[in-house]
Amino acid sequence: MKRIALITVILTILLAGAASAAKFYLPYTYPGSIGFFQLEEKPKNARVVVVSKGKMFIFPVVSKKAYFVIPYGSGRWVRISLYEGNTEKERKTVKVAGKKYRFSKIWVKEHKYTPELIKRIEKEERLLKKILSQVTPKKFRESFMRKPLKRLIVSTPFGAKRIINGKKRSIHWGTDFVAPKGTPVYAALSGKVVLARELFFTGKTVVIDHGLGIHTLYAHLSKIEVKEGDTVKAGKVIGRVGSTGRSTGPHLHFGVYVSSVRADPMLVLKSHL
Repeated sequence: MKRIALITVILTILLAGAASAAKFYLPYTYPGSIGFFQLEEKPKNARVVVVSKGKMFIFPVVSKKAYFVIPYGSGRWVRISLYEGNTEKERKTVKVAGKKYRFSKIWVKEHKYTPELIKRIEKEERLLKKILSQVTPKKFRESFMRKPLKRLIVSTPFGAKRIINGKKRSIHWGTDFVAPKGTPVYAALSGKVVLARELFFTGKTVVIDHGLGIHTLYAHLSKIEVKEGDTVKAGKVIGRVGSTGRSTGPHLHFGVYVSSVRADPMLVLKSHL
């Protein structure tokens, strides 16, 4: 009887430990893939840390769902850890799927970069960095992102290596969808409009904060139909396709960020949230 009782106690402890373990969700393992830990209860002082090639990416946790992204440029393996305080609660080692990225060559009108223009560009970059790094309470109820356009025709994918006017430039951090000027652009998730203004590079731009570190960005619009501070539902028209900013023709540049780390929009659109 004592032996049976001891076995019962051990099984109870093991099952309790298994039940309290965080569930891990990562449908794709390409760079730019989004995933999360599903927790039993809201943690205190928690974060997800992704490490690859000696670089560390930190994703603060404010909910039972702890989102993260496999960063662009990751090596063959990434380590994904869930911490509460200084204690590592969960660890997953993931093999990153290989992916080839094409070159994207465009020609745009060159601007004279005066001190005033450089100051403006730097100010806008600081503003975007501040906005995209904010982690706020959850603002969406949807389990999947909606398409930002009714029809998605990719002209430039996430991760493409940019060559602008014959010179190598930065990586293309979103996905471009070609569409006629004036085509309605829809909010991909419910959230709060935290930016709705014209910027030098991205033209008329809208950024929506969906909470938990998730933001979407809609650029090169011909018209903005929301204002900063608005609360929008998924599927609401927030603007119209255009070619403002540094652009070669009417299209929507759609970006997805998690705690300021760039995600691949096409992978996120196919992932559960």
